[in-house]
Amino acid sequence: MKKLVLLALAAALPAMASFAQEAESPFADTVEIRHGLMLQMAADLGKLGAIAKNETPYDAATASKAAANIAAIASVISMDQFPAGSEVDAAPDSFALPAIWTNPDDFALKITGLNDAASFMVAAAGKDASSIKGVMANLGGACGSCHKAYRQPEE
Repeated sequence: MKKLVLLALAAALPAMASFAQEAESPFADTVEIRHGLMLQMAADLGKLGAIAKNETPYDAATASKAAANIAAIASVISMDQFPAGSEVDAAPDSFALPAIWTNPDDFALKITGLNDAASFMVAAAGKDASSIKGVMANLGGACGSCHKAYRQPEE
């Protein structure tokens, strides 16, 4: 009987550890969603970047879909994905710097810039590779300006 209890306890430990980790980090889901949004945006930027650099042939459907995805993701980015307490060193796997909450107006301005740049990309994506190349720096700049101010670099 003692072995059965020990076996049951050993089997339950991973679940208990997972539960304890979630209990310790109320922002785990928020950070994971945030990462998912950014990873999807990065994948679509990669497709457009490859077209802009002539590494991939221009395809209107692929470019338009990638641009539409970026615009859709940009449209949902807000302080909702960045609740106070979900910053680096406070929430596991977070790269969000505390400056987001000390400069919320500037953070919102950068989100607006991302939305504007994404709109320009949507318009360019259906035209040709040259049009994509013409607005790519603006879109990359919108991403970069926010990341430089509000995201801890990965080590």
